[in-house]
Formats: sequence, structure tokens, C-alpha cells
Amino acid sequence: MKKGLILFFLVLSIVSCGQKSNKKQKEINPDTLQHNSESKNDANKIDKKVINEIEDTNSSISNYICYTNDNNKSQKIWIRFNNSNKAMEIKYHGQSESIPLKFVRNEYIEGGTQPTIIDYYDEIYNGEINGHYKLTKSGNWYYVLYIRGRDNKEFNFTVDHTTDILSTTSCF
Repeated sequence: MKKGLILFFLVLSIVSCGQKSNKKQKEINPDTLQHNSESKNDANKIDKKVINEIEDTNSSISNYICYTNDNNKSQKIWIRFNNSNKAMEIKYHGQSESIPLKFVRNEYIEGGTQPTIIDYYDEIYNGEINGHYKLTKSGNWYYVLYIRGRDNKEFNFTVDHTTDILSTTSCF
């Protein structure tokens, strides 16, 4: 949240400084307005690039949550989240590669001692939607429902409390 506010004020100050600078240039020498405008646009491109790099860095900070299959305790997964708490990828124990996830929507349900937050994701494999994930969070309990695309078979996972929840390293 702090990083987001800092980024907002940084962009705001860049824009307002650019507007003041542009007015001053018109008063000093209107003949160079075109040249100054091009220079300003180039500076804005650089600023936008820096801002995008900052946002990419912030969103790449990772936390992992480990889960165990409810019906097969030997089947484990981890999900990597960015600092905005959006799931980025999932990996099944024994597989060599992780699978990217694409955010679809979320729900916020008030009530009880803790609100329930439900996020929905598509599993992307070879550029195609291969299945769907429903991630449910309530207090320190995290659940995953995976619906396999080819046959709609459902798999349920629960957070593995024997591991460090929201660890900066993956479970396996």
C-alpha cells in the first residue's frame, strides 16, 4: 500500500512539474515550443519506463503457500503470490515446471470472525485454458478447489500448516 501511494505521488509530481515547465517554456520562447514538447515527451517515456520497472519489481516479490490434497496427503502443490496477493503460478510436487495462472475475478464475503475472500483463476497451459482454480481464504485457513478442464473432475487442497505460510521460498 505504501509503495502504491509513493508511486502515485511520484507520478503526480512528474506530471505537475511537466505542466509548469511547459508553461514557462511558452513564455520564454514560443519558437522552441515544438522542440521542447518533443523533449518533454521523450522524458515522459523514460519516466513511464522507470515507473513500469518499479511496478514490475513490486509485483515480482513472491510469497508461497503450500497445500496438501484432501484425499491424497502425498499430493502437494505450492502457489506463488505477488505482493498484491494475486496468484501467479502453481506447481505440483513431482512436476518439472510450474503452470501460470490468470486472475479472473474475486468475491469478498463478510461475516463470522473473519471475512472470506475467494479468488478465481484460469490455469494456462500452452496458451490455452486448461482448468480453473478457486482459492478461498478465511483467517489463517486457505483452500484450493481445482476443476480440471478436460473432464471437470474436482480436486480439493488445504493449506499445509506444517510449513511456513507465506514463505519467500517454495515448499519443494
